[in-house]
Amino acid sequence: MDTTHREQHRAAHARIDSDEADMVEEVRRYLRQPGFSDTGVGILESAEMTLSYIQRLGCEDARLIATPGHPVVYGTLRSKRPHAKTLILYGLYDMTPVIAEEWSVDPLGASIVDASKLNLPSSLGEVIVSRAAHNHRGPTLSSLLAIEALLKTEGDVPCNLIFLIEGEEEIGSPSLPGVIEQLRPVLSEASAAWLPCMYEGADQSMTLFRGFKGSLWAELECRGGDWGGTADGRHLWAGHSVWIDSPLTQVVRAVASFLDDQDRFCLDGLDSLNADITEEDRNQARELVARHRLDPFADRDMLQTLNVTRLRGGADLADHLERFMFGVNVNIQGVHGGYEGPSFYTMLPGHARATLDVRFPVGMNGADIADMMRSHLDRRGLNNVTLRTPGGYPAARTQASDPILQAAANAAKEYGVRTNMWPMYNGACPASLFQELGTGLGFSFAGLGQGERPHAPDEFIRTDAIGQLAHFTISYLHAWSEI
Repeated sequence: MDTTHREQHRAAHARIDSDEADMVEEVRRYLRQPGFSDTGVGILESAEMTLSYIQRLGCEDARLIATPGHPVVYGTLRSKRPHAKTLILYGLYDMTPVIAEEWSVDPLGASIVDASKLNLPSSLGEVIVSRAAHNHRGPTLSSLLAIEALLKTEGDVPCNLIFLIEGEEEIGSPSLPGVIEQLRPVLSEASAAWLPCMYEGADQSMTLFRGFKGSLWAELECRGGDWGGTADGRHLWAGHSVWIDSPLTQVVRAVASFLDDQDRFCLDGLDSLNADITEEDRNQARELVARHRLDPFADRDMLQTLNVTRLRGGADLADHLERFMFGVNVNIQGVHGGYEGPSFYTMLPGHARATLDVRFPVGMNGADIADMMRSHLDRRGLNNVTLRTPGGYPAARTQASDPILQAAANAAKEYGVRTNMWPMYNGACPASLFQELGTGLGFSFAGLGQGERPHAPDEFIRTDAIGQLAHFTISYLHAWSEI
């Protein structure tokens, strides 16, 4: 194995190998601590636990930064190297919600099970199943434990590190902009940011995303009032639906108006918005589509991993890629209203709401889309449906030539893993908030180790992914520091 940095830092890698079983157990302990940003359950305990890992690295300024919401874990670690570059290691300690009855095991048990019991490929072997295993506690702690191993064996890190680990990412990071502004003098020293990930595929390739969609979270709500329904928003007998308007019907009509017969976002005026898609983006997209069409296992592997039998419309994965990367897409998170019990209740709901998320490429902004959504509803006589857009992120993009991405590819290569670079991802993250520091900061989602099913039941990582990402972390930090 051609492992230049691994050879140069053999003691640190040997420490990871010898401590790997303990690292796995530490990650499992971290995963068992609840930390739900939507309800606040376990958040403070999670923040304090995360802070303890930063303190173990010797960050003298490690602390919790209070926010209007949940605290941010912060600390810095200075390299002894003269003229060392500075990297922001961004992470999150909050979890997405769980619907426990949809899980095969306790969602906070961090159980180790054979992958085949989850209808996953048996080649995955043993996996750790837990909420936040893949997104993002597993990767975050794996990288911190790697840095600890490096400090114990070498007493230094190759670059200055700023740790910024928030507890609100899963609800749109509402407090993060204020924290970034508060820390601007320190953060402006950084030339890159990294969110540790486990994005290695079964084909020994690592996916590297250059760009991230912007997002807009939208809530549609309708209550009875002067327009119709009950004046106080309480429900009535179903027989009155002959002559009394239903708020739930209004919300259903509003949601349906945003979708065409192929479930594509059909917002009035959307074609007038221009995405900033570069030639580099389109060239990479064409290469990806061509590669997927030649890969006989691409569709099969994804279907099995996600536990689905058919892609939308019966099309191939390659047919969806361009929309995934460059399209403006809407997803319905939920529609709520009326009786939700186990049987029937003949009632006319007095209140209903729906939640959606819209994802859009670089060049567009959420405020324009929100305005268009309001006008779209009004044109259809749905002005009685309230539209709120409480959160979201701008889109972000990093050039393929940026050192933070090139170093990731170089580090992966040391472990015999090739890199697939995607121009845009249909996910959203706070990358743009860091890039707004105005320093030309590159942002990286990178890391070895296999895992999947974030924001879904039976989220998992392979047990060996923790050690693999720890090894990658040491190589990655050194590779980036030397470019």
